[in-house]
Amino acid sequence: MKIVSDFRAELYKKASRRLREAWGPVGGAVRRAGPPAILKAVSLFYEKGVRKDQAGLRKRRVKLPVPVISIGNLSVGGTGKTPLTIWMCRFLLELGFHPAVLTRGYGRRGKSPGLIPSSCDEPLAELFGDEPVMMAERLPATPVWVGADRAASGEAALEAGSVDVLVLDDGFQHLALDRDLDIVLLDCRNPFGNGFVLPAGPLREPPSHLQRADVFVLTHAGGEVDSASLKNNLQNLFPTTPAFACNHRLQGIRLGRGGPLLPLGHLFGRKAVAFAGIAAPESFFDDLRKEGIEVCRSFDFPDHHRYTSEDLRQIVSCASRLTAGLIVTTAKDFTRLPPFLQELVAVAEMGIDFGPDGDDFRRFLEFRLK
Repeated sequence: MKIVSDFRAELYKKASRRLREAWGPVGGAVRRAGPPAILKAVSLFYEKGVRKDQAGLRKRRVKLPVPVISIGNLSVGGTGKTPLTIWMCRFLLELGFHPAVLTRGYGRRGKSPGLIPSSCDEPLAELFGDEPVMMAERLPATPVWVGADRAASGEAALEAGSVDVLVLDDGFQHLALDRDLDIVLLDCRNPFGNGFVLPAGPLREPPSHLQRADVFVLTHAGGEVDSASLKNNLQNLFPTTPAFACNHRLQGIRLGRGGPLLPLGHLFGRKAVAFAGIAAPESFFDDLRKEGIEVCRSFDFPDHHRYTSEDLRQIVSCASRLTAGLIVTTAKDFTRLPPFLQELVAVAEMGIDFGPDGDDFRRFLEFRLK
């Protein structure tokens, strides 16, 4: 069974690598052949289906009696929606609002919609999904509701009381629920991929649909990535829609569940074995290295991967063999670990830094919330 499991994991990695290469941005130093003609043809049908589906959703759109803030993106993959959702809820709490999060709960085994409880006899991540559970853990004062029908979840959240604003996670394509503010995230490193919608490219819908957005948040800016050119392009295409740049930064390492958050400087030079099952695991490993942590071995798994006992045995034995004093993973992966291992694993806490755009973005949000 281990041979079959390893083969499937390696096949997934190779397929994902080839897909990322095919979906890469057009132009640059590397000439790309582009997606095959058959995928381009399928993408045309996909785009027509999206337009038809969205037209139907608009006719059935539900309006709730409190403000709805949607946080979404244009493409598949990790643009940073979940960290921004957490940031947004904390910002709303600072302003005196009482937010609730509405999310689908991708990858969960449970089918029943509902509020994520503080504790449960079964693993919460399997019932509700890893990202919703991560949000609930980091937002103890904010209820997180999971369900495919976000309007029904919103109504349930309002009936439960003490909620005066709803934050719609991954909501740009969820047109069945009306929203008062549409925030769209674009990854500065690769905002539009190769320009094609699925499956020939990474886009969920054409770039022209960005006209629905009220504001753009450009993620993974800073360092070698300059957000100025993307801001200028967006300004030319959508002159009335403001854009603000931010970066995702490691804020510290938390040792075990409920452990202290250690400053990154305390871990400089420490040997670590890192593992992640997210959209871009190499980006996570690079972030650790940039902070001076010596990643002597890394394990990458498919997004939302459910860890087996064999996976975990390999990680722990590797750390022991390499005398690594730290086994570290992402907050999202941490929710999928068994309780006994959560006491042994360190969690890299990721946050959002708006830098020079921070004050302007906050003022924009306060103005819109009025």
